[in-house]
Amino acid sequence: MSLQELSDKSKNIVKELFREYYKRNNLVVPNDFIMREFAFQTFDSDSYIRHKSFNSLALLKEYTVSISPKHAYFSSALYRDPGVDNMDEKGWVGSDIVFDIDADDIPGCEPLKLNVCLGSDCQDVELINEGCIELAKEHEEELLDILINDLGFKYEEIEVQFSGNRGFHTRVHPNNHSWLTLSSSARKEIVDYLKGVELDISYIIPVNDARIRLDTPKPTEGGWRRRIAKKVTHLSDVTFPENLESIISKCVVQVDEKVTIDTSRLVRIQESLNGKTGLKVVKLDPKDIRDFRIEEHLSPFINYSAIILPTADLKNVKLLNYELDFMKYMSYRVPAPLAVYLALNKLAYIMKLI
Repeated sequence: MSLQELSDKSKNIVKELFREYYKRNNLVVPNDFIMREFAFQTFDSDSYIRHKSFNSLALLKEYTVSISPKHAYFSSALYRDPGVDNMDEKGWVGSDIVFDIDADDIPGCEPLKLNVCLGSDCQDVELINEGCIELAKEHEEELLDILINDLGFKYEEIEVQFSGNRGFHTRVHPNNHSWLTLSSSARKEIVDYLKGVELDISYIIPVNDARIRLDTPKPTEGGWRRRIAKKVTHLSDVTFPENLESIISKCVVQVDEKVTIDTSRLVRIQESLNGKTGLKVVKLDPKDIRDFRIEEHLSPFINYSAIILPTADLKNVKLLNYELDFMKYMSYRVPAPLAVYLALNKLAYIMKLI
């Protein structure tokens, strides 16, 4: 069997698994989904199917099953006519405030990098490890703290999701409509606050003015002083200013600026499958983020096994809590969640489901 035939066979097996999943399960979308645009990417094309809208959940399910998407999204924006092709004619009503925290964007994250060659076609593959996800969790917890305590949102206005791959998506749907109509520049101000862009330290603690003396920031205060106080331990008023720069760097929340400022951003649909891993996009309770782990329970394929043919030597690799020790082009029987994950990253062909 040629490499192309192996690739096509593996893709079709995964595609059929996705189709069966969408037949048995329902997607979770916002209550106002009829005002949102939907978009999909299939296994057979790199382009997106855009400008779809649905008047009922039944129609959404029927369509999803018919195309068995690799990725599925809805718009953060609300429109009067979301199915119109021309963005200017959709009739923008407002947009959720969306934040994307990807582990590989966080300083200190070192993904596992593998080089995979399929014939003459070589490419690098990055796999997010447990350490990177731990970093992402810290930033997500910090983001939630700021949304609640600094910006005044309520927990019921906030939805957190594991993206199914590299990190977390946070969607804020405020009860106050004026938040929904914020411009891109206003949304950038929120990002700048999270990241401390052009932060004037003298407003936090005036270290160069002998006439003014402020105590070390306290958790009972607001804004950046409160954020800093959470990171400060056992620092006296004398030593604090000398450590301020490094402490501030630890308070930065690493969100993707492009996602937040984009008022027509697409958001992954909850309970859809991520086409880079085969894992579900799941809602997380903010209280459970610290205990979150990427393991096989996030896959809907745990009742299957598969015969795979690795496309690279996979030595000392940990994935979905499995320790891998595979040789290239040697067949192995593995749990289907692992097989799908590897196949979607072109690290293995799936030969057969068991």
